Amino acid sequence: MTNGDLQDLNTSRQNSPVKWIALGCGGCLGLIVLFSIVAGIFISRTMRFALEPGDVEDQGQELFVYTLPGGSKGILSMDLFGLQITQVASPESPPAAVLTVGKVPAYLEQGAEAETFAEALQEQITLEGTYQLLEKRVEERTLCAQSVNLLVQEGRFQDEQTSSDAASYFTLVEYNNQTRFAWILAQGENPVQTADQVFDSLECQ
Repeated sequence: MTNGDLQDLNTSRQNSPVKWIALGCGGCLGLIVLFSIVAGIFISRTMRFALEPGDVEDQGQELFVYTLPGGSKGILSMDLFGLQITQVASPESPPAAVLTVGKVPAYLEQGAEAETFAEALQEQITLEGTYQLLEKRVEERTLCAQSVNLLVQEGRFQDEQTSSDAASYFTLVEYNNQTRFAWILAQGENPVQTADQVFDSLECQ
């Protein structure tokens, strides 16, 4: 074997690890790209946002049919990883009624977990003005042909220009193998009457 052959052999041995590392990195990069594509497809199929009033109301009525006094306008609709939320309000400012409906993710549908999630959701949703709800009671009502526990709270609403009585109605209902929720906030001269009117209009879809 000549010196030239030995040099070629040594060069081949030195380049071999580099080649395999390069191939390995190329494979890793390919997997990352593939994962990104799959994740993008998954997210696009499991996430929906709507800000256009008409689109918001269409998505909200996938869960409940509803009627708000004086009509309604869509505010926001979101469907993300099983959590679906739609918020609509009566057209005046500040609105006499705000309705938030939604669907609890399947992995949070076990009784106490759903209630805890719903309570946290109420705290996180941004609203126009400030609702100070003090009095609390639970009433038995009927929703979607089922008996439900309705959490009723009364208090005050205030923003920069308005101060009035306020009421909040919140409940969970099992329908079509889903845990759905409805939350009504009302303010004005007769907030309880307004909340009753909105609640009585709800029908599961």
